[in-house]
Amino acid sequence: MDDWDDDEPIKLTTVTFVGTASCTPTDDTDTACFLINGHVLVDCGWAAALTMLSRPEYDATMLTHVLLTHCHQDHYMGLASVLFYRAMQSARIESDRPLIVAGPAEDVERIVDLTLAFIMAERLGERCPRPEILPLSAGDGLRAGELDIQTAATRHPVPSLAYRFLDMDTGVAVGITGDTAYMPELARFFSGVDLLVTEGSTGLTDPPQERAAGHQSIRQAAMLAKAAGAETLTIVHTDMRRREEFERVAGEIFPGVHVPWPGEQCNPEDRSVEDY
Repeated sequence: MDDWDDDEPIKLTTVTFVGTASCTPTDDTDTACFLINGHVLVDCGWAAALTMLSRPEYDATMLTHVLLTHCHQDHYMGLASVLFYRAMQSARIESDRPLIVAGPAEDVERIVDLTLAFIMAERLGERCPRPEILPLSAGDGLRAGELDIQTAATRHPVPSLAYRFLDMDTGVAVGITGDTAYMPELARFFSGVDLLVTEGSTGLTDPPQERAAGHQSIRQAAMLAKAAGAETLTIVHTDMRRREEFERVAGEIFPGVHVPWPGEQCNPEDRSVEDY
């Protein structure tokens, strides 16, 4: 007799592209931020809590962790919207555990303190408890429920981290660089990931690796994915108005590339950009 329960939902790893644009969003986009399995937010864009509402099945009350890749304004400004939304919806938060905010050790505590001061958290009282702060350095690891998370340094003007997620329930691996100059050595950190999410801020201009601005091109993003042996590549933090052109150029180096719109969602197990 087959013990399989047809009514039991199949567990899938889910990546939601909350925002995908460059540091100054256009139209209905937000800058790059991502939701993993509905409860881990990577970066916060300009207004992550508001942008998340484009996917009604998720909102900021469901978060257990916020991971900052680095502390440039376009990656942490939305933390204010996340904390304020959670305060306004505090009755809906089921867990008594504090939200964990993790990020580069040099900056993350200061950013949380400034955010709490900005929203005047003391006036919100118990509805807005102080998050638990987790300072991270390259090489550190952490667990967020079913997600085992590892870190590596990226090359940017401020301390910055890349994250590799392993879903212990599904075996799926997802890599996210945050902002970075092209670093061929990151291919080892991301080796064999099912989905690589990386930036293409400089478009079709290939900057030298030592450039102080710390960003990479569309072609360099594709080169990183190819060297890592990734299954699928998504390019973010770029000019969304040129997404079709960028997909074509990157696809000449790495087949299976996609420049996602905000609100798109994927299950890396599918290994299909057409299903986004």
